[in-house]
Amino acid sequence: MHHADSDPFLDGDLAAAAVSRAGIAVLQVDLPTLRITAVSASAAALLGAAPTDLVGCPIRDFVADEPTGGVPLLVTGRLDGFEAPRRLRRVDGTIVEVYVWVHVLGEDRPARYGAVMLTTGDERSTTRMLGAAAAEDQTVVGTVDGEWRIDRISVEVEDLLGYRAIDLAGASLLAAVHPSDLSGLLAGVSYVHGTGRGSAIRVRIRRKNNQWLWCRAHLSALDDSPRFAFTLRPQPDPRGPAPDRVRDLEMSLVRIAHEIRTAGLTMPSGAAAPALADVPALGNLTNREWEVVGALVDGARVTSIARRLHVRPGTVRNHLSSVYRKLDVGSQSELLERLRSS
Repeated sequence: MHHADSDPFLDGDLAAAAVSRAGIAVLQVDLPTLRITAVSASAAALLGAAPTDLVGCPIRDFVADEPTGGVPLLVTGRLDGFEAPRRLRRVDGTIVEVYVWVHVLGEDRPARYGAVMLTTGDERSTTRMLGAAAAEDQTVVGTVDGEWRIDRISVEVEDLLGYRAIDLAGASLLAAVHPSDLSGLLAGVSYVHGTGRGSAIRVRIRRKNNQWLWCRAHLSALDDSPRFAFTLRPQPDPRGPAPDRVRDLEMSLVRIAHEIRTAGLTMPSGAAAPALADVPALGNLTNREWEVVGALVDGARVTSIARRLHVRPGTVRNHLSSVYRKLDVGSQSELLERLRSS
């Protein structure tokens, strides 16, 4: 078991202070009782009440939909998080449609506290939500086929796990996961396929040197089940005492928000999109280049891709130029022809 000295999220007062100061719409919930223990100002405004009036209220008082089935998995420690579109009932009785990510706080499983992050419309992927954590990092994105074999994965996997992306084409995802973590993976995939929404789990992944690396994995449904997409992000290294523990926890919330954003990284998933085995050069693409290529294959134009990624069109064109070099093509039409003919 962890203690508050090593896991400050176990200190209810510290965690509540971090949530209250957070710049995102977030509530802290006591998981055993499912009651609100802290509220950020923006979350309180969304619910139509003062933060102090919301503390102690059952979270179910503000949910107008039927349960998704994700909460029991979270409370028992089988999932680290899940997403769902929800209709929230404000204090005045009006209904507001939001997108919700529920995520455990801290390293203990089952966890004591959870964070409920509320976003509206396209806000869930805005840079405002990401704060200082928005820079591209070691996030690995990939997809698996119907037999749980890796068919696409981004080049960041080499820095994270030591494997070249092309060497993982056709490899079993199950063989890469620690046996003790397979039940959590199966629970996460079951939620994804049952709801069509994403889930988050904590798993140990085998590195090339045969050591295990703790990662946060977000799983997302693809159009044709049982295939699914995943992102992997290394768990933060344990830190010693910080001068400002509350600020430390605030940054943990920002990192969770960043993981939520990277869970939405997309890859080509339709029948027209090739796998690594078809076009080995795809193994050189970064997670952001995969996202641009995925949008392009789905028919999006540069301007709409830029809006989706919250970047300038010139940035998208720079990513495309890099893809052209890596795949030895000279234009969008030539790129699409190669992808669709492979």
